[in-house]
Amino acid sequence: MFAQAMARVDAPGPQQNSSTVKAMYFVSAESDPGLLPRLVEPFAKLGLIPDRVHADREAHADRALSVDLRIAGVTPREADLLERALRTVIGVRSVIVVLD
Repeated sequence: MFAQAMARVDAPGPQQNSSTVKAMYFVSAESDPGLLPRLVEPFAKLGLIPDRVHADREAHADRALSVDLRIAGVTPREADLLERALRTVIGVRSVIVVLD
């Protein structure tokens, strides 16, 4: 049992694993009261919590919402799943993804 506990301590964490990435999603969407929970839901479904969620209502006529979502320590597959899910959220106009 002690060896199992030590193996878990020595295992690389999400930030240390070379097979993980930092994903940044820049979303433009219609301004809607239910939008933010819909954007965070794909993270929750994967058991993830975004490191950053920042939203601004733009001042121009259509009052679009710009949302910046970031998460580190995800696999490229998880990053791709998140991108696909964000693109299907009702009200989303565009998603720009940056992987680091």
